[in-house]
Amino acid sequence: MARVAPDGAQQIISTAVLDHLGPWLKAYGHRANLTLLTEAEWPVSLGDYQQFWCLAGSSLALVITVERQSSPGELAMVQMLTTHRAVDGWLERLQATLAADQLPAMWATLRRNLGETSPAAQAEFMLAWLEFCAQASQNSTCEPVQARLDQQLERSLLLNQVVTKIQGSLDLSVILQTTVAEVREFLQADRLLIYQFEPGPGHHPAQDCHPEAAWKHPSRSPIGKGAEGYIAYESLAQTDIPSVLHHSEQYCFNKLPGGCDRYWRGETLVVEDVISTYSHIPCLSKFLQQAGVKSKLVSPILVGHHLWGLLIAHQCQHQRHWQPWEVEFLRHIAEHLAIAINQAQLYQQLQQQTQNLEICVVERTQDLRDALVAAQSANRAKSDFLATMSHELRTPLTYIIGMSATLLRWSLGDLSQRQRDYLTTIHTSGEHLLSIINDILEVSKVESGRVTLELRPFSLTSLSRQSIDAFRAEAIGRGIDMSLDLKLAPDQDDFVADPRRVRQILSNLLSNAVKFTPDRGKVILRVRRDHHGVVFHVEDTGIGIPETAQALLFEKFQQLGNVRQREYSGTGLGLALTQQLVDLHGGSIKVISHVGVGSVFTVRLPLHPLPEAVSPPTPSGKEPVGGRIVLVEENEETANLICDMLTAADYQVIWVMDGSRVLDQIDLLQPAALILTLDLSDGDSFEMIGALRQKVSYLSLKILALVDPQIAGQGDRARQSGATDTLDKPVDPKQLVSMVNHLMSSTVLELDSQET
Repeated sequence: MARVAPDGAQQIISTAVLDHLGPWLKAYGHRANLTLLTEAEWPVSLGDYQQFWCLAGSSLALVITVERQSSPGELAMVQMLTTHRAVDGWLERLQATLAADQLPAMWATLRRNLGETSPAAQAEFMLAWLEFCAQASQNSTCEPVQARLDQQLERSLLLNQVVTKIQGSLDLSVILQTTVAEVREFLQADRLLIYQFEPGPGHHPAQDCHPEAAWKHPSRSPIGKGAEGYIAYESLAQTDIPSVLHHSEQYCFNKLPGGCDRYWRGETLVVEDVISTYSHIPCLSKFLQQAGVKSKLVSPILVGHHLWGLLIAHQCQHQRHWQPWEVEFLRHIAEHLAIAINQAQLYQQLQQQTQNLEICVVERTQDLRDALVAAQSANRAKSDFLATMSHELRTPLTYIIGMSATLLRWSLGDLSQRQRDYLTTIHTSGEHLLSIINDILEVSKVESGRVTLELRPFSLTSLSRQSIDAFRAEAIGRGIDMSLDLKLAPDQDDFVADPRRVRQILSNLLSNAVKFTPDRGKVILRVRRDHHGVVFHVEDTGIGIPETAQALLFEKFQQLGNVRQREYSGTGLGLALTQQLVDLHGGSIKVISHVGVGSVFTVRLPLHPLPEAVSPPTPSGKEPVGGRIVLVEENEETANLICDMLTAADYQVIWVMDGSRVLDQIDLLQPAALILTLDLSDGDSFEMIGALRQKVSYLSLKILALVDPQIAGQGDRARQSGATDTLDKPVDPKQLVSMVNHLMSSTVLELDSQET
């Protein structure tokens, strides 16, 4: 086997120490979990070596060899290899002495465990080595070894210190400036600098320096004419040494034999005599003479796949013989600088991306603000438009509907059948158009938050029957079986909610059920109560809704189905408004539907507390004299008109829809006046008036009866039953307020006379 070139430390130790070296290395390897190979495991004799030990692990690799002595003596020459490259090369040369089938069984484990030596592990071994030498021999034969090991330990500690500083910062300028200063001081070099390449337009020097560049770009020189650079960082040992900082020139790479390939492989260039080495390269020789350089070391800085720059040490006072450890030390520094530069570049890219992202966020936020302002402006414009349309469309539609109805009922002459059909079409179309406008306005009010619930107790039975009756005529005309299924206990009929809104919810659902159910189909309204609230089920045997379309069911202006199904009229606002009204009550609405089978809409409304306005009066409380009025009216529009007018006149009005429970409500509320319509569907108004007058406690109760002037004698009959006065329908608002004021004033006078 050929002799290994020196790439480590050579020491002289006594044979007494050598006798204990093998057992100590074995024990150290076991303690540090290292694989140990010795000459005892090697099948053939190695002529140059008397003994060797190879320790390999994930963080430490070293080889200790003892050369055979020409004559026996008390001293032995020991060589120690401590770098990964040196140990790996030594093992390759050792492997070459045997065939593959002759290698020891442990050889594969040894090569697999061979890792890069860390400065910490190397320093730990050196300290243990010094302690071993001190304990194994008491004479001075170990002192040269200790001196060399002290130097090696110092170098390892410095390398670790420099690497720690490099890794502790992301500021590239700080990293590079710190590195050149400390490395120059440790190497005792006259000048240490970093030469950074600046790629020319369109390519990078590393592209030209790549081993494949020659056949990819045959016209290019090894480094390329565009591969210029400059000296970016410099550290000088003395002030009289000329500075070359920021110097920029062609380094004549194309004239250096094998220079590009050497740098690409990461090898360090060692030049001990620049004059003789570069005598054939005038441009480089001239620059080095001007800078006063006698000897130099050059290590490439390879960042990724690019030759980023060079780490260069200059000796200017005299020629210098560079030690192997100095070469290895500079190479390690260049490798760690490459890692630091790569990290700094990635950090700069991250910072740039962060800044770009922040700019994008600011721009996007501003776009969203602009869009919000535009949306708010559009919403205000929509509200203004709807308010205008409310007046401009509803007023003429009211005249159209009213006059067409008047002509149908009280025409001044005989109407032909065609004329009557035309008037009927006008009247029906006007009502339909008014219904559409009302739906649009209602949705707009709910979305803008201008709709509040008017909670009051009402009868679920009465409201459900009225909702069914509103569509019964249409259902009968088409042969649809329409029924009401009530499952309510006697104490479950009363419910607190907004009855007008609840009736609107049921009307929308029932209207759709009748509309989309074929002739001779079936529609059922089921009403249930539980401890959470009330549940309405609207079932039909209609065309059904595809499962894929059910997600859009409650969206505004959505009418599901294909072109054939567009035969069903509607704006697509009914279910959207229903959803909003249910949400206002804090309830929920769901649908289960199958195409060709039918649909079931389920509405759940929670319980609400009884409003204070209709709470039973306490015996100790004093009600405002003559201030409370009970209104019994089934027509919602008439009731709303009366409530609005009397409330504006500072009266407290309580609307009762269920005529069958009027007497109980009056016993509970004790009103000063009662306004009662005479055409109740669930009770005899005349009997109610007579029953009230038969009780002594209600003799002073003022009763205002709303009569139909087309029914002869209805007003006289009401007075005979006990009504205080009558008012014709449709109600004139001014006449209503005037008559109520008169009745309430007479009540106050009667109470005052009784107290006197």
